[in-house]
Amino acid sequence: MSQREWKDIRGTGAECTGAQSVDEFMAGLESLQAEVATAKNEVWPKVADGTLSEEFLKRLCKEYYFLGKWYTCEFGTLVSNAPDVDDLQLGSSEHFLHWAQNMADEMGFAGDRNHVDMKVDWARMLKISDQELVSYRPIPETIGSVFTSLYYMRRTYEEGLAAFGWAGERFAASTNYAKMMYEGMRDHYGIEVENFRVHAYAEEDHGRQADFLLRQVAGSAGQQRRIRRAVEHVLICRNARTEALNRWLDEPGALRKKVA
Repeated sequence: MSQREWKDIRGTGAECTGAQSVDEFMAGLESLQAEVATAKNEVWPKVADGTLSEEFLKRLCKEYYFLGKWYTCEFGTLVSNAPDVDDLQLGSSEHFLHWAQNMADEMGFAGDRNHVDMKVDWARMLKISDQELVSYRPIPETIGSVFTSLYYMRRTYEEGLAAFGWAGERFAASTNYAKMMYEGMRDHYGIEVENFRVHAYAEEDHGRQADFLLRQVAGSAGQQRRIRRAVEHVLICRNARTEALNRWLDEPGALRKKVA
């Protein structure tokens, strides 16, 4: 009878060798972002100056509802995967506390209203029926962007943090979109949308925290590989979505004359 031989696997994995310094790795993520996230959203400025038609503003509202509905439902994975849940006191944790607070905020338990409810309120301001909202079929790029992020949020903590926090909230805050949307709809459409007032200040803070936290879980070669892949895929999908939204502006009826 032949005897099996088991290969010694110690020290042979990608986790063990080839890691960059954290500063070097994070600088590489910045370069990756500049390489793949090249499209500039042209729809937000049309809301900001009041030239996006109300019909297309309604369509945009439905897209944001889809985003918020699915992202909010997935927050629990980031909380449960946090690497410091075994701290003596959970209040002394960093990763767990950040995502627990973030989830509480999204769910409406930290002062602001439930973020999904705020998007429903926006839809009702625009006279979008509830049935129309839940039956809306998003553009493929939105579906791809959302579920790519959710995939990584379910894999490992560092991938979820990279996908939602670093490539998501941090990147969104850098565009100043929430302020543009809030002020544009207030000044030109006669509505004050709480969702964007809240995100105008919240996402900037969340983005800074995401960068800080990601540096703590980007030490091994394996972590760096997973993070980079998550960031690359999420930003590619977000860029494709931006390009798709920009194509709306070429459609008949997308624009109206600027409202004084």
